Amino acid sequence: MKKLAIVLFISVLAFASAGAEGGKCQNYALSHHHIDHWDDVDLRFDGGTIVMIHNGYPRSRIEITEDYELYINGDHIRLNDEQQELVKEYYLHCTEIVEYAREIGIEGAKIGFDGAKIGLKAVGGILRMLLTDYDEDDLERDLEIDTEHLEARAEALEDWAEEIEEMAEDMEELAEEMTDEIPELEELDWF
Repeated sequence: MKKLAIVLFISVLAFASAGAEGGKCQNYALSHHHIDHWDDVDLRFDGGTIVMIHNGYPRSRIEITEDYELYINGDHIRLNDEQQELVKEYYLHCTEIVEYAREIGIEGAKIGFDGAKIGLKAVGGILRMLLTDYDEDDLERDLEIDTEHLEARAEALEDWAEEIEEMAEDMEELAEEMTDEIPELEELDWF
């Protein structure tokens, strides 16, 4: 039963962390481990444009369009070919991470739903124990297969989340490279 409790706990956490998708504008928390200034950055997609707003710096906004154009506080930033390639790579990397995270959220919701079904099955088993000669060993045996499968899916989800963390670290390095190459980004003191 301890294994079942752990699986149900993981399921509830996974379900709770899954986000709902809706509308044209979606918000995502963007938190980098090594850059303190990123803690207050909201990242969202408005249509196909990435919009980053730093809450700690008044009117501090970066936009990257689907055409890989860079805007800072509404001003179009002219880029050379190397800078343009960096902005394009950042845009593509960011959209990939967001899509990956969305897929993780969906899978987490599915795991949470399946965990809830196992929980209901366990409640039904407890009622069965009260009404028949069905005992705890019978219930545990019946739930074992379901929980093992759910545990495997939860472990795969954890591996998937570790991959997204590595992708975020790569994105952080790309942001640092962009800051080094694009003076207007360096002036912001938070990108």
